[in-house]
Amino acid sequence: MNVRKLKVWRKQHAQMLESAVAAVISRQPFSPFSDELTSYDKASIDEGERQFERLQGARFKVDPGVGPDLTGTRIGAEMSPYGFPLGISYRAENFDSLVKKAHHAMKKWEQLSVSYRAAVLCEAITRIHRKTFLFAHIGMHTSGHGFFMGFHANAIHAQARALESVANIYQIESALGKELDSECVVGNGSLQRIQRHFKPRPLGLSLVYSGQVVPTWGAYPALFASLAAACPVILIPHTNAILPMALTVKIIKSVCAEAGICGDIVGLFCSDNEEDYRKAALHKAVKIIDYMGKTEFGDWLRQYAWHARVMTQKSSHTAVFVHSTENYDGMVENLAFGLCSYSAQLCTSPQTIYVLRDGVRVPDGVVPVEQFQCDLVSKVDVLLQRFSPARELLGAVVDSASMENIRQYQQGQVGKVLRVSEAINDPDFEGARVVTPLVIAISSPALGCFEHYAKEVAGPVSFVVERQDVGDVVQELGRAGHEFGLLGIGLYTSDTQVEKVMTHIAADVGALLSINFCQNYYISQCSIFTDIHGGAINPASDVIYGTPIFYHCRLRLTESRKIVEGMPILRKEASV
Repeated sequence: MNVRKLKVWRKQHAQMLESAVAAVISRQPFSPFSDELTSYDKASIDEGERQFERLQGARFKVDPGVGPDLTGTRIGAEMSPYGFPLGISYRAENFDSLVKKAHHAMKKWEQLSVSYRAAVLCEAITRIHRKTFLFAHIGMHTSGHGFFMGFHANAIHAQARALESVANIYQIESALGKELDSECVVGNGSLQRIQRHFKPRPLGLSLVYSGQVVPTWGAYPALFASLAAACPVILIPHTNAILPMALTVKIIKSVCAEAGICGDIVGLFCSDNEEDYRKAALHKAVKIIDYMGKTEFGDWLRQYAWHARVMTQKSSHTAVFVHSTENYDGMVENLAFGLCSYSAQLCTSPQTIYVLRDGVRVPDGVVPVEQFQCDLVSKVDVLLQRFSPARELLGAVVDSASMENIRQYQQGQVGKVLRVSEAINDPDFEGARVVTPLVIAISSPALGCFEHYAKEVAGPVSFVVERQDVGDVVQELGRAGHEFGLLGIGLYTSDTQVEKVMTHIAADVGALLSINFCQNYYISQCSIFTDIHGGAINPASDVIYGTPIFYHCRLRLTESRKIVEGMPILRKEASV
């Protein structure tokens, strides 16, 4: 082990870690790296694209070392949502082998102090940051991001989430690890001195399932929290988003190699057989499972992986209630951008927009429902004209299932189609799945209609739902939250009583409430170190990113007590 290197990294990253811990304590927004493109030179941006091009068609090697990886079975069938195969293959290592390696590596990894582990992980985050524009292009071609979103969601903001986890574990372990002397009175009235030693220890092997939509942003909190807690991690990526996780693992392993630490503290498990992913979850060595993805597999994990602590973030959506506003134009623009950005494929994107039958109250009167619908659709069209190519706003639809959703809903059987979804030819990617938003109006509750819009609908499909009064909206939101799960609720109102009622229902269903977001700060945005993600009490999630339990659950606390014979603890006399 290269202790000198560890000391250098600890000193080098001390300020970043200190700032991150301060942000954890204060809950103030913090990012270690700028999320403004203007902060980076064009040469770095262009180099990221060239690096991605060089990866296409390659035999990706996760482990550092000399020579190509020519052994073992290889898999890989990633297709860019922009219409071409990546052609990258990955080694399909045996899961039992990964488990054995992880346990062996853990023995040394947990012996490092939390400050040294944090130093290693801060160095890894810094090196991941150096590959920011490679990760941005990877986000485009595994998840359908536009370039700017790939820069944010698959790179800069994911890196901040990683540091957030390291800082949380560092703070928790520093507080838990204690040595103390105490005295107690024994049966004969004499004082007995006891020394106690409290030491946090890792719970054990951590399994992290990453999704396709935001693979790094979704997986980094668990990955870096577990590693910081000295738990080895095996990553299981989505079959169409292996590359971002493989690159992450490679970077962490290379940092470990440089420090003389066994890189098997992190591994990558890939298979072309979905059943292998279930078997991995049932392995008795697995102590922690983090999952972000579709509801069906998340529910299966909760039902069968009883031996592990299972934390899931499953399919969810965000609903909005438009009651009244002091800034009508800003509100409409904010909502329209949410319907367009990344084709509303984020679970934080507005999907179901409730409006009262009487219309939207504004300072000089009331905007009728029909006018609001027209204004929303018109603003979508205006936004589409601003971006060229359109993929910079819309991104690309991640899969064919989402395209099928669009075709089904466009038939008009659920409600009146206000805006038809249309395919857009991308000038650079002939086969890109770039489509405009589909907007549907639902004016009256029909039998069986609720299920169509009260749960996540994958793809750029949104609904404007008309209801009689506030009570009807609250009732539907409560039902949607408890039956399907709501990640967020957006609210536009100038009525304090309505705000109070909506605050209560959002808390009741475990949804993040965003009030009066207008113009350029969007409901879908999340500030790292501040905003939470998930509700923990509804079907969409049973854990909340950014809260103590997410980090504490990776640790256990040990205690040793020792009777000390001889003199009692010396105490200073209080001054009189």
